[in-house]
Amino acid sequence: MQGAHDTVSDLSVVLIEVIHRVATDQSRLTRAFFEEALSNGLSDGEYVETVGVIATALAVDGFTRALGMPCFELPEPVAGAPHRTRPPGARTGRAWVPIVAPEYVTETEAGLYDGLGGANIHRALSLVPDEVIGFFHCIDAAQYLPDAALRDFGTEYRDLTHAQIEFLAARVSAINQCVY
Repeated sequence: MQGAHDTVSDLSVVLIEVIHRVATDQSRLTRAFFEEALSNGLSDGEYVETVGVIATALAVDGFTRALGMPCFELPEPVAGAPHRTRPPGARTGRAWVPIVAPEYVTETEAGLYDGLGGANIHRALSLVPDEVIGFFHCIDAAQYLPDAALRDFGTEYRDLTHAQIEFLAARVSAINQCVY
């Protein structure tokens, strides 16, 4: 579709398009779309942070909606500029964006994969380590299972069994056309 999004924001047009596409039209996320966003002024770090913020907001909003609760209000922005510190361990290769593989974690990223296996899904946000920590250490561990519990099939940590949790995750992924 052609045209511009209606907006009441001072966010850039390119950032609004990335937000829209990631939040509502994931099947059209392509390398070409990503590269176009970069050529229009968005940095790869801003892209990763945007994906992390959206993933967190969608997880929390989806949870509250599933419980029949109203969505939480967004917090007020915190004054100051983002630190924009690029992790020294970030490398290009497997993904559209540079990632920090567990073997390249430096002191700057210490704690990044604590309690996580360092799978590709964890690495996806690693260009902005705070997004890995915020999403996987907080949201994912609470709503799904802590990483160490995923493969502990001898213990059921929730009222739902591992099999039931995986069935629900697979169904939600299919409904959302998630092919990760």
